[in-house]
Amino acid sequence: MRYSYNDFYFSDRYEGLPVNGYHAMIESMLASPLIRVELNCDFFSVRDRLPHEALIVYTGPIDRYYEYRFGLLGWRTLDFEIERPPVVDFQGAAVINYPDLDYRFTRIHEFKHFHPERPPVPGTLIMREYPRFAKQGDEPYYPIGTEEDKRRYEQYRELARRETSVVFDGRLGTYRYLDMDQAIAAALKCFRGTVSAWLAGVRPPALNRDTTP
Repeated sequence: MRYSYNDFYFSDRYEGLPVNGYHAMIESMLASPLIRVELNCDFFSVRDRLPHEALIVYTGPIDRYYEYRFGLLGWRTLDFEIERPPVVDFQGAAVINYPDLDYRFTRIHEFKHFHPERPPVPGTLIMREYPRFAKQGDEPYYPIGTEEDKRRYEQYRELARRETSVVFDGRLGTYRYLDMDQAIAAALKCFRGTVSAWLAGVRPPALNRDTTP
């Protein structure tokens, strides 16, 4: 709650996006000839074929990894509705939130406003977000984190602490909400503290310690 005219979504001092977008940033990260990318490939269908000496950084849902041994963790998911309205500017802002019960969607994105420094383009593209509780098989987005969820997650964490070649990271692997800056910071911490040591031939005694940036 704010007692000011600050209408920004976050209270951070700085907000921004990669100049050329996240696609270009990730594409650049994967450009190394040492990296092999497999698309349309389910991890659980190929993990038995991975080398035994490999270090796995798993960023999927931790309850899915352990085949829901202690039950499903609570997640929220999103359905997206994309539209090209016949106007140049639909809402004048990158994101407008709809927090009241008169709307089933919670916000509308208008992508052209994310980068106002770019040359103007004809037409526009918008996307509405419809949130709901996730069912098994849905794409999980947000951990709910009730007391029951926290208790169940600690059971999964106990299994993770016994792993000798699997690191759990990211929003889904650690069952916590992460904004992009936090997700990138957590990935860098994981690499510097665990992956780089593994690549150097040093196996850390505990792989799944707290990775909070």
